[in-house]
Amino acid sequence: MQRFAERLKRIVFGSPIATDSARPETLRTRLALAVFGASILSAVAYGPDALIDALESAHQRGAIPYMAAGVVGIMLLLGAAYASQVSAFPNERGDYGLVRDKLGRRWGVITGASLLTDYVFTVAVSIAALTEVVVFAFPHTAHWMRAIALGVLAVMTLANLRGIRDRVRVLVTVWNGFLVVVIAVVVLGWLRRTEGAVPSSPADAPETWPLLVAYAGAVASGAVMATGVEHLASAGPHHAEPRGTRAARTLLIAVTASAAAFLGVSLLAWTHGVSDFGNGPVVVQVADRVLRHEAAIWVVIVSVAAILYAAASAVFRRFSRISSLLAADNFLPRQLTMRNDRLVLRGGILAVAVLSAVVLVASGAQIERLIHMYIVGVFTSVVLGQIAMVRWASNRIALATEPRESVALHARRTLHIAAGVVASAVLIVTATFNFANGAWIAVVCIVVLVLLMHGIARHYAKVRADLAVPADGHATALPSATHGIVLVAQLHRPALRALAYAKAARHSTLKAVSVQMDRGATAALEKRWTQLEVGVPLVILDSPYRDLVGPVLDYVRTLHRSSPRDAVVVYVPEYLVGRWWEQLLHNRSTARLRAQLLQVPNVVVAAVPWKLESARQAAPVLEPEDPALSPDPST
Repeated sequence: MQRFAERLKRIVFGSPIATDSARPETLRTRLALAVFGASILSAVAYGPDALIDALESAHQRGAIPYMAAGVVGIMLLLGAAYASQVSAFPNERGDYGLVRDKLGRRWGVITGASLLTDYVFTVAVSIAALTEVVVFAFPHTAHWMRAIALGVLAVMTLANLRGIRDRVRVLVTVWNGFLVVVIAVVVLGWLRRTEGAVPSSPADAPETWPLLVAYAGAVASGAVMATGVEHLASAGPHHAEPRGTRAARTLLIAVTASAAAFLGVSLLAWTHGVSDFGNGPVVVQVADRVLRHEAAIWVVIVSVAAILYAAASAVFRRFSRISSLLAADNFLPRQLTMRNDRLVLRGGILAVAVLSAVVLVASGAQIERLIHMYIVGVFTSVVLGQIAMVRWASNRIALATEPRESVALHARRTLHIAAGVVASAVLIVTATFNFANGAWIAVVCIVVLVLLMHGIARHYAKVRADLAVPADGHATALPSATHGIVLVAQLHRPALRALAYAKAARHSTLKAVSVQMDRGATAALEKRWTQLEVGVPLVILDSPYRDLVGPVLDYVRTLHRSSPRDAVVVYVPEYLVGRWWEQLLHNRSTARLRAQLLQVPNVVVAAVPWKLESARQAAPVLEPEDPALSPDPST
């Protein structure tokens, strides 16, 4: 069974990868665009939907071109700011490290919590959008949206646990293919714009204030298009030298291409009268009206699904990396820094999978419910990142000696101030006007994560203080003596092995202890003990209430009280089984006893394993001669 499970594991997750064979890959701009640009380009599959939905709710559909232009302006501004950031800090993995180093660990924790929240919702939104594409292609699956979303998530999780390294050629095909498809749809749609519905004009608003509120909410909703900018900035270390220049170039090209695609799709939705959520992704609806050919529409559907899958899969890796950085800084469990035999940060992969599953189930995989939770996390990180860059530029200005350097730094600081102000405005508008629609969930998640991280950091600080060696070295003093105790229920081969190991340790004193719960069994044990001439005193502990744990604990505690500086080693024979269900039949009392003994000061529990036949068959290993059958080492 164990060998079958091992073979199945290797089939599913692949063969182990040696640490020395893990070589960091660096990419040129053309390839880096495909590998890291899926996040921002995939937003074209749901960004226009969010903008149009917000405007239609306010009966301002005619304002689509102007609000889309506003979103494009935000994208380009943030793209320029992050290009400046990644060129200055090409080795940073996004905003977390920058904010931690420039603003302090407290602000770094807020940034990390915001990014983790954003990544979870990014996965959920991408999978929900992909599910919507599937439902558009197969309308009869509309009642199975949760199941489809969870199925996609399961496949994605297994692929990331296996550590499948994305084939660059495949990603190049996905990224370029989607971009070409969108360009073709936009160009053809623009040529056929007169055949579509008549574009509507902005409706008259009775008051200016409600109109401004509607427009601000629309721009904030459409700003989901800018959420992938931070993701691109975290990919700086994966670029070839000159790293800063290439990373900035990749970011600007990806942002510009995504902005153009978003603007084109939004304008076509306006000219062709495409509606919002409920009828499928806007980009697919536009293609359906423009292309008018089933095969061409299927090409669009497949390309949209592929870019959404690539984007969500990439976020799995980013989540695991940022969580490992936070764990290395003692803000998350340290297990998140450990890689499995496939060099995958398994803890982070499983965490984002579980959290995304909860979000998808709770929202019914409805993207219109998720979109309002999506912006808060990433724009919190963006704002803090821009503040950190402003501080960096200000410090550099104070040290600048060349006029040209000073002018350039002033320009960069102005850019980051503008980006920070705009990002703050988007964050405030989103948190305010979309609070009741789900933004409050993101806020609560960030606050809870921040509190949790600070609690974990305090715990690790206490553990470090508790484990630190005192200056006088008192903690390194050896015990005065060691006493061995061997627990014996029956005088069989496992017990003889435990006795042999205990004798080999040459304790100051050595005794065998048995708990009497049946007088006949105890008498038989004593008789057999005398016959075999074990050479170790046998102590019988009476247990009138048939409790195994209590008498042993009392005996060990009494021994400890009589010699507080001495160490007591308790040898416990244990069975190793080869089938999972056999574990339910053995070692239950032993496990309880060991857990209680570990609470007694200066007590060490030594488990002495004995393989049953099923375990020997499952993992045949040539073992050394059984010490239970060897001569007494003390003679």
